[in-house]
Amino acid sequence: GPLERIWGPPWVPPTCELSPTPPHSGSAPWARALHPDGRSPPEMGGSWWLATLRTPTYGVTALLQGQPGPPGATAVTAALAVLTRTPEVRGRPGGAVDLHCAFAAPPGPFALEWRQQHRGAGRVLLAYESATARAPRATPGAELLLGPPGGDGEGATAVTLRLPRLEVAHEGTYFCSVFLPHGHAQQLLQLQVLGPPKVTLSPRPLVVAPGAATELRCHVAGFYPLDAAVTWWRRAAGSGTSAPVADTWSSGHRQGPDGTYSRSVGTVLPPARPQNHGDVYTCVVTHPALDAPLRATVQLQLAGRGGTSGCGLGTLGDGLRDIGIGVGDTRGCWDWGWAGLRDIGIKVGEV
Repeated sequence: GPLERIWGPPWVPPTCELSPTPPHSGSAPWARALHPDGRSPPEMGGSWWLATLRTPTYGVTALLQGQPGPPGATAVTAALAVLTRTPEVRGRPGGAVDLHCAFAAPPGPFALEWRQQHRGAGRVLLAYESATARAPRATPGAELLLGPPGGDGEGATAVTLRLPRLEVAHEGTYFCSVFLPHGHAQQLLQLQVLGPPKVTLSPRPLVVAPGAATELRCHVAGFYPLDAAVTWWRRAAGSGTSAPVADTWSSGHRQGPDGTYSRSVGTVLPPARPQNHGDVYTCVVTHPALDAPLRATVQLQLAGRGGTSGCGLGTLGDGLRDIGIGVGDTRGCWDWGWAGLRDIGIKVGEV
């Protein structure tokens, strides 16, 4: 039965709690029809306990009624058990999520309530009455997956809540409460929304004029929760190792209409020199929704140069060769400036 399903990672021991409780069917409006006369039935007398057992992959709460037993011992029977196979659920915005809940009880009428609690505020997402087969409370975007009695595979009736399109606003603690004429019990579930970030770089491609400084930005958007770490790394042309970029700035977090966040982290590159042609800049983003860091890379290109070698004068260099001027060794040609060209007899006054 439900009380026998206790499993989970062996390094995480289950938590268990047993406490006395007065039996009552609850004060929810949809539970009042279970007691039309407003009085407790005689069978609700005696001793009652509430037993709760929880592992990372299973949870059950049972309403126990004391029975006559042998001297020195207390016998109990389970009048109601509410269980879940998804005590901790994670989902991405836009995806579907099922919050499993089921209950085992003697045949008879019942009422159901799904309530969400988050940051001090609570709301009822869905309520159901079996006697009338209607849902007096149904929030748009919340669906009830009601199974046949005893059809959940454990002799229990499924009352699972489905959120077909998950939103950031759905994050929080959920209570699946089942009400019977002789009492009620509930199960607690945690739903965490994880929105993975999307990364874009600007400018891209990164083409810089010789001697010019430029600003490189990493735009990170669509992530939830807030804790996204963004760092810049630089690998010099021809080098096999990267080093962190220390001089960076960050914008504040911006929250969009869907509840996800965005931010930008930038760096101002120093004036480009010939040896910077081919430098690789990488934006690295870490976030709880990612299994591994997300990387976006751009390579610095000096204007007028292709590849990772050459003068950088482009077609002008070819033209110099055509007129018999040797420019084969051009490692320092950007240091010539136009004055250097004039020194070797090239007229550049009208260029």
